[in-house]
Amino acid sequence: MVDRFLVWMGTGVVTAGVTAAMLAGAGVATATDGASSEGGGARTSESSNSTDSKDDSGARQPSANSPSAKGGDSQGKDAAHDAPDAGHPAGDTEDKAADRDAADQDAADQDAADDEESGTDEEMGKPKHSDDVTEGGTGSNLRKAETDHSQTARVKPAATVDDPETETKPAVQNVEKKTAATITDPKAAVQQELVDVDGTVAKLAVAKPAEDAGAPEVAAVAFASAAEVAVDATAAAPPFSGLLNVIGTVVFTPYNLATAIIGGPPILPANSGVTVRSSTLHLDCGCNGGRGVNVQADWYVPEAEEGKAAPDQLIYLQHGFLARGPWYSHTAAALAKQTNSIVVAPSITSNFLAADACWLGAPPMHEAMARLFNDNNTALADSAKNAGYLGPIPDRVVLIGHSLGGGAVIGIAGAMADNHTEDRLAGVIMLDGVPFDPKAVESIGKVDPAIPIYNLASPRYFWNQFGVGTDALLEARPGKFIGVTLANGSHVDSMRGGNPLIQFGQELVAGFVRPENGDAAQILMIDWANDMFAGVPHDPITDEFTIDTPSGQATAVPLPNSLTKDFWLNFLQDFVSLGNGFFVFEPACVQESVGSCSAAEAA
Repeated sequence: MVDRFLVWMGTGVVTAGVTAAMLAGAGVATATDGASSEGGGARTSESSNSTDSKDDSGARQPSANSPSAKGGDSQGKDAAHDAPDAGHPAGDTEDKAADRDAADQDAADQDAADDEESGTDEEMGKPKHSDDVTEGGTGSNLRKAETDHSQTARVKPAATVDDPETETKPAVQNVEKKTAATITDPKAAVQQELVDVDGTVAKLAVAKPAEDAGAPEVAAVAFASAAEVAVDATAAAPPFSGLLNVIGTVVFTPYNLATAIIGGPPILPANSGVTVRSSTLHLDCGCNGGRGVNVQADWYVPEAEEGKAAPDQLIYLQHGFLARGPWYSHTAAALAKQTNSIVVAPSITSNFLAADACWLGAPPMHEAMARLFNDNNTALADSAKNAGYLGPIPDRVVLIGHSLGGGAVIGIAGAMADNHTEDRLAGVIMLDGVPFDPKAVESIGKVDPAIPIYNLASPRYFWNQFGVGTDALLEARPGKFIGVTLANGSHVDSMRGGNPLIQFGQELVAGFVRPENGDAAQILMIDWANDMFAGVPHDPITDEFTIDTPSGQATAVPLPNSLTKDFWLNFLQDFVSLGNGFFVFEPACVQESVGSCSAAEAA
């Protein structure tokens, strides 16, 4: 769609916002990584969402390498033991050191006795009860730490092994989240971090079997798989998805409102022989299954004529990027009248920052559109009824889409093949199609080769992204007839509506339409649609041909060809890739506290 130019002007604003967010996020990450526990040098991380961490910020737990983790008393006492007493001779210090060693040995013996009483498996060298796996030391220190709940948090049950040859068993729930447990040999310690439900990090350790007859070493607790760990939505959300989602809402909500007001309702040409009415259409697309979105849909129905059968064919007409359905009212009316078909033209958001990926260019929306043609989906019938059409919805459909809408109908066709409903599909017509989805070729490849897919193209230039729609068809269907290029054509040859302001604006931006080419575009799409409904195939052709129109002769050149169009915006093509990272194609839905989707993967 011609107004795509506006999105590139807006990319600078989006880029500035994202850059600022990245710098802020980097600062927070640096501050978090730089905070280490005292005395040991082992880093710990804390979530800004954890109230527990904030409340106890002044009472740090000792790290795995700190003196207290080695079985001594508090950090301050160990420091006093390690350094010579400034007020006593060195000899006294050595005597006292010997006394301390003896005391430490007694304490170790007592700890060993306590471990035996609590059910320690001497052969495996680890406790049988995961309730004893807390921070602060062994024996009495462990049990003392269990009573301190000031910094505890609940995690998923860890798996422990009583016998290496048996299956793993779930550990007791409600393991206390602390730093590392006492380490007999710090160099042999293996720790594993687990992101807890509040986004903080839990480090747990238990003894592992010794490789020799010496003292048992320490190994990491075997945690449940990542899929089993309950992670809070806030912790799982990528850092910028919420920001981009807000930007998209702020930008596209007023844009959609303004274009609806300025563009107005669909306007029919004089003596069209067609009626048009609008209603809402429900599309099952979104993070919350079953809720979906409601969009405007314009229904064009041929007027009853004596001796003419009621319409028994359906055309789904999809607008392009940043456009709306009413902007194609003359095109839709011509299709309805001259193919004797009901035409439905939905208006879909172009908000490419939407976290749920429910926008015109993304597969989730294409899949939702395809589900409209499932046997048990009454959305089309309900929408038509609300628009005043009480007849049945025809079984056979031709999908027609302009620009990005051309990419959308390719995605719909592929999804219909996945849904086993392509028997309802008579054919697909791209009007200078521009698929953004990198899987467009794959979607075309899913469709039965007997179902025709054509592109009514303009010469290669900026607005059709130098023929990406043609290239996708050539790759997926080599050797087949895939359409034509109108010589000296414009990207908006097929985009005809009744609002002169919209019509002038789009041609000003994309190139003015030659009258003969505008007429030829309608003639070709109508002929192709009638042939598709009738099951008449097109054989490959190589020679250009002329089309007689009320405005003169137009020239059509079969695809592929080397026709290009000189245009003042072609230089922007080199910068298009800079904005590709902002286009959201796949959702990663996370339920936030506000109840909205806030995470998505940008392609």
